[in-house]
Amino acid sequence: MLPGCATVDLLTAADADGTPLTAPTWVVSDGAAIGIWVPTASRAVRQVLRRSPVFVVPCDGHGRPTGAPVLARAAVCNPETTARYRTSLINKYGFTALLRLARARLRGGLEGTVGLRLTLVDWERLLAGEPWRPSGWYCLN
Repeated sequence: MLPGCATVDLLTAADADGTPLTAPTWVVSDGAAIGIWVPTASRAVRQVLRRSPVFVVPCDGHGRPTGAPVLARAAVCNPETTARYRTSLINKYGFTALLRLARARLRGGLEGTVGLRLTLVDWERLLAGEPWRPSGWYCLN
């Protein structure tokens, strides 16, 4: 996982009329990107396919934001990457993820869910936070 990222993020995309659609999601690390797992028929997938901008906001386990929104590029993953995200979710979140994955598989099969790969556009700000500024009494010597 990227340093400074919460374990749950809010994924925000704009609807066709401009209304923001926000959904708390579990996240897994995918190299320098974030991977999430969503239903194939969700509005988030439709917005990604329309190439609308996506924002990621770190949040707590209840979906309350804990940081500033960060612009991200989103792409729908192939079946192999989606399967890897499922495995990563089980490794990270344990039995709870296993139950949710089993329920989703019973409801829609393997094609009922898909992975989204989010590459943060402004990831330096998320990692580093605000730049350090010395106080007035700080001296370099």
